[in-house]
Amino acid sequence: MHHAHFEPLWVAPKAHSIADWLIFLYEIQDGRGLSSYLGIRSGVGNHDAVRLWVHQKMHTRPKEFQTLGDLRTSFARLLPDATN
Repeated sequence: MHHAHFEPLWVAPKAHSIADWLIFLYEIQDGRGLSSYLGIRSGVGNHDAVRLWVHQKMHTRPKEFQTLGDLRTSFARLLPDATN
């Protein structure tokens, strides 16, 4: 039996909460494939890819987004058409 190598993922608690909201809002399914749309390294699960994307955007300086709405709009633009 093959076991995937587990790498612990750490993102800021606020980023984690916002990402979970986006996952719920856009009904992001567990699985793989979304990371390439978000510019996250391949092989990362969809939910973790969203968390990493939010974490990266929140820690970019100067700030890329001023509001949660800006972040949400930017995220939605990156999603494949099937999830919009």
